[in-house]
Amino acid sequence: MNFESFLAFRYIKSSRGKEKFISFSALMSILGIIIGVAALIVVMGVMSGFDNELQRKIIDVSPHVIVKNISGLFDYNPDIIDKIKHKKGVKSVSPLLITQGMVSSNNISTGVVINGIDTSKDQTIKRYIIKGKLKGGVVLGYELSKMLGVGIGGTVRIILPFGKTTPFGFAPLSFKEKVVGIFKSGMYDYDSSFVYIPIRKLWSKTNLKGKINTIAINLNDPFKADEFADSLSAMLPFRFYSSSWIKLNSNFFAALKLEKLAMFIILMLVVVVAAFNITSSLMMLVMEKTKDIAILRSFGATSRNIKNIFIKQSAIIGAVGVVIGDMLGLLLSFLLKKYQFIKLPSDVYYITTIPVELSTTMVILISVLAFLLVVASSLYPASKASKLNIIEVLRQ
Repeated sequence: MNFESFLAFRYIKSSRGKEKFISFSALMSILGIIIGVAALIVVMGVMSGFDNELQRKIIDVSPHVIVKNISGLFDYNPDIIDKIKHKKGVKSVSPLLITQGMVSSNNISTGVVINGIDTSKDQTIKRYIIKGKLKGGVVLGYELSKMLGVGIGGTVRIILPFGKTTPFGFAPLSFKEKVVGIFKSGMYDYDSSFVYIPIRKLWSKTNLKGKINTIAINLNDPFKADEFADSLSAMLPFRFYSSSWIKLNSNFFAALKLEKLAMFIILMLVVVVAAFNITSSLMMLVMEKTKDIAILRSFGATSRNIKNIFIKQSAIIGAVGVVIGDMLGLLLSFLLKKYQFIKLPSDVYYITTIPVELSTTMVILISVLAFLLVVASSLYPASKASKLNIIEVLRQ
C-alpha cells in the first residue's frame, strides 16, 4: 500500500478530536450510498418484473398480430387464412367475430367484450379455462362470473348491438345461453369483461352468418410481430390491414418506460445527496489537515499525490457503499421474489404479487454510476487541497 492509500484509509478511520465528526460523516455517507444503491436495485428489479410480466400476460391472452378490414365486417374466407398460415413463423391462425355487448344474470347487467371464436382453431383461451370447457355455450371470465353470481351450468342473457328497428324504436338482439366454462387469465381487465362463445353459435343467433371482423395470428416468436405485420400488409388484399400487439400497446409500454426512468432518476438523487455529504466532509477534512498537507508537500509529495489521497478516500467510501448496497439490494430482491410477501389487489393491478426480474446490466449500470458520482464528489475538495499555499500554512 503506497502512502496515498494509507493516508486515505487513516483519515476515514480517524477517531481523534474533531476528526471523529469527519469519520462519522463518512459513515453516514456510506450508509446513504448503501440505501440508495439497494433501493435502486430493488425498484428497478420490480419495475422490470412488472414490465416483463405484463408483456407475457398480453402475449398469452391477446393475438400477436390481427388482420382487419376497413369496412369492419367481411366474409370469412378460408383461402386468406390458409395463405397466412403458410407464412414462415406462424403458429396458428383463427377467425374472430368480436363485438361489444351486455351480459345479465340474477338482475345484474354489465358491459362486456363478446368474442366469437373458432373452437377448433383458437387454442389461446383454452389454456386459461379453470372450470368446464369451451363447448356448446359461453365461457365467462372468473371476475365476471363472480360479479354476475353465476357458475357452470347457470344461464346468462347476452345482449348484442345487432337488432332491428321497430315502431317503438331499435330493439337489440338478445338470447339466453348456458355457461359451460370459467377462465382465469390473471389479468383483471380480461377476467372481468371478456366472454367467449363459439363463432358458429354466434352466427346462428344473428344475421351475420359467415361474417367475421378479425383474423387472429399467433407467432412462434411474438417479439417479431411488428416485422411480421409489415410483411403481411404487403400480401393482403385491398382494404385489409394488419397490426401487432406491440403497436396496439405501444402507449402503455411507453408509459411504463417513462415511469421506470423517472423512478431511476428520483432514487439516484439519494446517491447524489450522499455524494454531496462526502464533498462537505472532505472539505472539512481539508481544512482540518492543512498542516499535514503542508508537511507532506515539504517532504516531497506532489500536488497530484495530495489530490489522489482525497480521491482515493472517496473511492474507498464509494466502493464500500456500492458493494454493500449491491448485496443488500440483491438479497431483498431474492426474498421478495421467493416469498412474495407483498400482495397486490387484483382489481387494481394486472397481477397479484410483485414480480422481480434483475438484469446484470442494470445492476452493473447502477453500481458504476453510483461509484462515479461519489468519486466526482471528491474532485473539488481534492483540487483545493492540492492548491494549498504551503508557505503560508507553515508560517502559521
